[in-house]
Amino acid sequence: MKKGLLLIALTLTGLMTYGQTYPYVSIYDINYVSPASLAACNDSSAYFGDTIRTRGIVITDGSLSEVASGSVQGGNRPFIFLIDTAGGGSPGPFKSIELMGVYEDASGTLLVPPSFTQVIAGDIVEITGYVGAFNNSAQLSLLDANSFSVVGTTNPPAADTIPLSDFNDPNRVNQIQTGEFYEGSFVTLENVTVAAVIPFSGNRISFDIVDGQGNRMNVSDRFLAQKLPSWQTVNPNSPQQTGSFVPPVPGTFYNSISGIIRQDANGCTGGTGRGYEINPFSSTHYNVGFAPPFISQVDRDPSVPTANQSVDITCNITDFDGTVDSVAICWSDNASLQPSQFPAYSMNLAAGSTDEYEYTIPNRPDGTLIRYYIYAKDNDGNVSYAPTTPVNQAEPNVSFYTVRDGGLKIYDIQYTLASNGNSPLVGETVTVTGIVTASTKQYDLGYLYLQDENGGEWSGIWCVGIGLSDFFRDEEVTVTGVVEEYFGLTRINVSQAQKTGNRGVIVPSVVDPSDSASYANFGWEKWEGVLVKYEDPNQNKLWISQENLGFGDYAVSNSPTAPVFKSGRVLAGRQSSTAYSSLFVQLIVDTTNFNYTVLDGFMNVPAIVVSDTMNMDALVGVMFYGFSNFRILPRNNDDFIGINVDLDSTNLPTSPISIDEFETLQGVSIYPNPAKQWVSIALASGESFSIQVFDMNGTEVLRQQATGKTLLDLGNLAAGMYIIGLKDATGRIHHSKLLVTN
Repeated sequence: MKKGLLLIALTLTGLMTYGQTYPYVSIYDINYVSPASLAACNDSSAYFGDTIRTRGIVITDGSLSEVASGSVQGGNRPFIFLIDTAGGGSPGPFKSIELMGVYEDASGTLLVPPSFTQVIAGDIVEITGYVGAFNNSAQLSLLDANSFSVVGTTNPPAADTIPLSDFNDPNRVNQIQTGEFYEGSFVTLENVTVAAVIPFSGNRISFDIVDGQGNRMNVSDRFLAQKLPSWQTVNPNSPQQTGSFVPPVPGTFYNSISGIIRQDANGCTGGTGRGYEINPFSSTHYNVGFAPPFISQVDRDPSVPTANQSVDITCNITDFDGTVDSVAICWSDNASLQPSQFPAYSMNLAAGSTDEYEYTIPNRPDGTLIRYYIYAKDNDGNVSYAPTTPVNQAEPNVSFYTVRDGGLKIYDIQYTLASNGNSPLVGETVTVTGIVTASTKQYDLGYLYLQDENGGEWSGIWCVGIGLSDFFRDEEVTVTGVVEEYFGLTRINVSQAQKTGNRGVIVPSVVDPSDSASYANFGWEKWEGVLVKYEDPNQNKLWISQENLGFGDYAVSNSPTAPVFKSGRVLAGRQSSTAYSSLFVQLIVDTTNFNYTVLDGFMNVPAIVVSDTMNMDALVGVMFYGFSNFRILPRNNDDFIGINVDLDSTNLPTSPISIDEFETLQGVSIYPNPAKQWVSIALASGESFSIQVFDMNGTEVLRQQATGKTLLDLGNLAAGMYIIGLKDATGRIHHSKLLVTN
């Protein structure tokens, strides 16, 4: 009885508050778009941007949505879906909508009403909120703390069976003239096949399904039902602490899949998203007809072998609707072969096991790249691969490793053949040694990055975790930790770290910030975590080309008017749970709190707002990836080379380790040092070697080939400190500091 009185009181309060100010609009009327508008590629609500009052029946329990958000207090941005109360909640066109359970208080903090994640399917709720859209998918958001209330209950809404072809075509382009009817609706799709499984962000999974005509849709993971066991739930009322979803195998046939339809606009609406997608919210929404063998727990031991070590490959294979007929591993060390051309070798059951298969790849020479994949077939002729391979893809995907007598390199962690950029060692514990390119010290980036001493592509990585505050730039450090994918960025979560007592020199790799083709096609993936230098290949000035791209980003290019896609992004002056830039860089997009930290204190240098009048010779920093964009993180003001703005000087602490010699190439003589006009360089072995001289900004100022012994003319160099680098034919390197005097 008390609950009933409370509902009546809430209802009366809501009617008195909302009825005086905001019009009541049904969910149908919010959603309705005329056929003529849809034909003209306009799917916007007539109430877009308005504040309205409406009622709906809850389709999805509030405890089931799983959307992490660092900008919402508590880290959870919950959603429910509603259906119009007309007809008792019966399904139909334009009858359902998404509601985001977040409002903004007077201080600008985003909050969730306590009752929002407690509602269940069948609750009737009244809300006052804004009509908006996200990627063209209609969305309501709450006006304030009092704009959401439960006013009754009824039966949970049922799903409507709709053909997949009403939503997307074979290229996953949304068909808004028919699909828009059911945006936000609970629907069932029948007789579909898994075409591709898509892991992302390290602990999330989606997959594509196709119907008999090849029309394609993504099955996405907005709800707990499709969260992996590695997912830690963020919804405070979630019935579980982690996910439990087991991904399907490409080729799996579903009698039906049910869930909520959302739009991620593309096609005629002008977006670049995935089209209409379906989001199951219960484990009962996946009705499997038949499935190929399920390959799991694939393991390689050792992960990175030496030349005298063979490699054991093991996996578990089961078939849920039959038996496993045959299992093979296909591998090759021949880089010219396509995967379909690899020789096949039988994998046998391990002794005493019914589902564990094993094979040993023999030892191979140092530096050899081995590619391999596993193939399994069941008694019905259904096949599956590990790593998973999309249905109808011409060549199987492969796993790989490189034989390393000298131990694991950062290159081996970063280098990938996967289109998503994920490390081949994600989830594994590794030990690796690298040179510090950015540190947590004062006047530095504030985060630790390591790089293989030879530098170049795939050679850098971000390190997070414990014990990382004691290191200086140029020091050689060995870390042990777990390889993670953090929103598409590979990093090591470190558990142990120590100095080796050596130092090295890293020369920044040159990247053209206007190289839009490489940027757009993930060509910059190879520079992730690497110390790079934005520099025009023709030595032209670089300019601030876009002054504010949002979220603290601005852009640099070789023209002050270059568009975004012809510019490289820069992030500075902001640190938070999702932003990791330097607080010792003065050039930022604005001086509001948005650019100041909410995690580690305020900026440590006076802010200067960027403008398109600023130019420079080059910009140095660490390449970062997040939220679908590559960006450079300058470490301090010194990384802006030749800029036409007066910036505060820095006082970067230096390592107490000697800086005289950092040597791997033996028998090197460099004399005299300090030098004036000439310096003599000799290699005791008498072999050929190359010479490169860099200034302290990493710019190459001199290059020469030599054999045995040579004199290097320094007459064109200004007085100062330089790095001289020698490399022999086998790639061994020697670096020294060289002081040139007048």
